[in-house]
Amino acid sequence: MREIGSEFSAEFLESTEVKKRLFISKIDKGEFVFSGRTAIETVLMNESSIHKALLPSYCCDSMIEPFRKSGIEVEFYTVNYIESITIDLNVESDVDCVLWCNYFGFNISMPDLSAFIDRGGIVIEDITHSLYSKKQFHEQSQYLVASLRKWEPLLCGGYCSARGKRLINIPHERPTEWFLRKKKEAMLLKNKYIAGENNISKPEFLQMYKAANEWLSDNYSNLAIDEYSKTYLRCVDYANHRKRRIENAIVLYNGLKKHSDIEFLFDIYDMDCPLFVPIIIKNGKRDELRKKLIANEIYCPVHWPHPNAECDSNLYDIELSLICDHRYNETDMQRIINVLCENNGEE
Repeated sequence: MREIGSEFSAEFLESTEVKKRLFISKIDKGEFVFSGRTAIETVLMNESSIHKALLPSYCCDSMIEPFRKSGIEVEFYTVNYIESITIDLNVESDVDCVLWCNYFGFNISMPDLSAFIDRGGIVIEDITHSLYSKKQFHEQSQYLVASLRKWEPLLCGGYCSARGKRLINIPHERPTEWFLRKKKEAMLLKNKYIAGENNISKPEFLQMYKAANEWLSDNYSNLAIDEYSKTYLRCVDYANHRKRRIENAIVLYNGLKKHSDIEFLFDIYDMDCPLFVPIIIKNGKRDELRKKLIANEIYCPVHWPHPNAECDSNLYDIELSLICDHRYNETDMQRIINVLCENNGEE
């Protein structure tokens, strides 16, 4: 039984020929940086007039951290699940900046922020989840930010862009060799583990991932992307990876649509290119079903652990993100379906 999910292992490019860069080709020229946190930090360094920002109540703590670190007051607009994802964005007169987040690679309309922009307001759009989408961002956004590690087996990676102009203050310093070596060693060991080599210790490479991720969380400031990850991004076959994700997601939708405890956060017709397939697990069974998946070596994350901030959303307790990325095929998706549907009358 092969493992599904968790950290990416090392993947080797078939060619170093530069491909048409799907996510870069559709957005303004920007900068590759160390992480998503670094991308947000870089934008804030270029906009010193921001004193109060409005962020979604459903988000990752790493999205909030750069605002805190920059001394910016943060408040939250409400994002909940009420039959579908529901966003209530009301911008008060003392707000300088709105952070808009695209979720999971599905289409969500941004409200009209023209009055806010006309009075000098700044709109930053987090396009992490829509990088491979045909519609990657909204025209109202002045800045785009993203974490790249969610999509591909990179050592590190973030992206930021000032639409219609260039960022002035950008990071140039490279990550430490210790971090790059630790992350690469972990990815190579996991690659061997998945290939079935018997002398590989899973706890060993998991500890390496943990150490590298902790270093990344604490040392993201003023760092650029490494050359290995930048080369990978230039050469990877985005079109094929996008196609595989969509195909896998369709299998999951079809296989789980009659499950009595599962609803989908988005309608399948709103799908562009999914980062994950987010499901809502009813009747307080989210953690129970997640443990069942883990027992079958299927590692699906929740988005997100509740941030260290006063923001509320019911999604933190009921959402589960199903794996659908390019590493897997229809057989793997059917395995996820079978585990979730066991004893539900749908297997």
